[in-house]
Amino acid sequence: MPNSYSDRVLAALYDNTPAPVPVSNTTRQTPFYVIASPRALCGKTFLALLIADYLCQDNGRVDAYDLNPGEYALAACRPGVTTKADLATTPAQIALFDRLIVNDGKAKLIDLGYALFERFFAVCQEIGFVDAARRRGFEVIILFPAEPHPSATAAYDDLQRRFPTAVVVAVLNEAILKGNRVRESYPVDRESAVALQIPLMPAVLKAYAERLSQSLTHVRAQLPANMPMGHALELRSWTRRVFLEFREFELRLTLEKLRTSLRT
Repeated sequence: MPNSYSDRVLAALYDNTPAPVPVSNTTRQTPFYVIASPRALCGKTFLALLIADYLCQDNGRVDAYDLNPGEYALAACRPGVTTKADLATTPAQIALFDRLIVNDGKAKLIDLGYALFERFFAVCQEIGFVDAARRRGFEVIILFPAEPHPSATAAYDDLQRRFPTAVVVAVLNEAILKGNRVRESYPVDRESAVALQIPLMPAVLKAYAERLSQSLTHVRAQLPANMPMGHALELRSWTRRVFLEFREFELRLTLEKLRTSLRT
């Protein structure tokens, strides 16, 4: 009978889930996105919303988890795909990781609150979660909103060191950076992890986007009726540009895996 905290979580991961399916270097793995920063007001939840909408396009499926107790903004914006979660108790932590480790073909997405940043990754490291997820066919991707603050760059470097098998990618959001040049402060440790660029969304478009009941995925297919035509077309163009950035990242990841398989 497992007694320690890590033993109980490991039991949840390994005893109660299906056996891992072997995954080759060329097999397309299920994306598992963690959007994380130790700092508040860095555009993290907006990035999580963009990724959720991107993953839902073309009849895609995603299970999103909102770990922002007291706020739960992602769950409010995308209730159909998002589950509220917390790490306040050991049973809650075990229940969460038990759900996260199951690969049913759906992409996973975590919007990790800054207050839970260290606790979440400490648990992941303690139980070897990233490697366990990879054995079950997930590609673990940590998207890190870049900022010029020293605590942000230190946390980014720390994640690369602690989780070498995860893909840690800086995200350069023009609305947050406001012209600050930070790319050199977020070095890349693998070919696919080139920083992502999120262009500035004009304030008037953001005001409309935040009031939309539909996802940005639907904006690509049908222009919103409650927006002036010019703004609707501009929002569609902005969304296409951002989604193309995510698509190119996925292609870089696929090419990296192909090159790796050819070298082995």
